[in-house]
Amino acid sequence: MSHTADVGLKIWGESLEALFANAARALTAVMVDRRRLKGTISRQITVEAPDLEALLVAWLNHLLYLYDTEAFLGRDFIITSLTPERLEARAVGDTYDPTRHLSKTAVKAATYHRLAITQVPDGWQATVILDL
Repeated sequence: MSHTADVGLKIWGESLEALFANAARALTAVMVDRRRLKGTISRQITVEAPDLEALLVAWLNHLLYLYDTEAFLGRDFIITSLTPERLEARAVGDTYDPTRHLSKTAVKAATYHRLAITQVPDGWQATVILDL
């Protein structure tokens, strides 16, 4: 999706759990070549927010926090529990290593601008704008 100075993601999933996992994969793919990430490290993640849309932003921003503080990049995401206000997940991935990983785009944050999650006939769809 074209958006001035930011990156917009259109994400789809056959369930809300798949939507959130696919959003995390899309975020990682904006930042690095996901194919080069190993699944050697895992992190248990719990995020809470007042509604489903805010939960998606909190989820993506928590993944950015893990990257900023630990250089952790998730490759695979298993959503173990999801309500409109709380998400529990396991992220499996790798520590960023500039000798092994092709850095693509630096992402500052997932934003609320044009944020939307809608149910569609074959699943769920979301729009998220990433601040670069």
